[in-house]
Amino acid sequence: MQGVKEEVTFVDVYQKSGIDERIDFLIEHYTDLLLMLDAFEVGLINNIKRERRYSRSAENGDVGVRIQTSGHADPTGNEGTTNADLKTFIREGDYIAALKGTYNFMKYRSQIITMLDMREDYAVVSAAVNFIKKKHGLYVKHLLGENSIASVAEAEGVTEEAIKSRFYRSKLVLIKVTKDCMQTSYNYSLLKKGA
Repeated sequence: MQGVKEEVTFVDVYQKSGIDERIDFLIEHYTDLLLMLDAFEVGLINNIKRERRYSRSAENGDVGVRIQTSGHADPTGNEGTTNADLKTFIREGDYIAALKGTYNFMKYRSQIITMLDMREDYAVVSAAVNFIKKKHGLYVKHLLGENSIASVAEAEGVTEEAIKSRFYRSKLVLIKVTKDCMQTSYNYSLLKKGA
């Protein structure tokens, strides 16, 4: 479609971000990131399937109507197998197999690689959260949405500003631990390499 501006997704933004922006994003979306990635993955799988169908119908000169003659088709089973295969290919980073028959190969390839990076980076943040939990437990509970600044301030008999300051210092510790662990893997990202 000419004149339609393509929307930039959170995956596209993450791919172009530096390590500091990535860590901020991961912490900001810590509790729902995996769900966001799962939803994005479903959309990507649907786009791949649509492009494959369109490509097949265009190659066959299809006018839009097909008549099944073999009597051995299982469209529901085929759909389930296709979805499972695509999910496996995407999760394993096998973009060649996942993107066979698509028109937007380079765009989807970047998204698949970035999603792999995001899942790996999320694992690092999770490990860092577990690492700081003992000394910064209240902040971790706040990060997980288990408490609010106001409730912690009230329970401890201090101002909300004091808790915000304490949580900010805890967040800096989390960022440092995460950055120390992510730095090496960030330098070896496939997209930075140009693979």
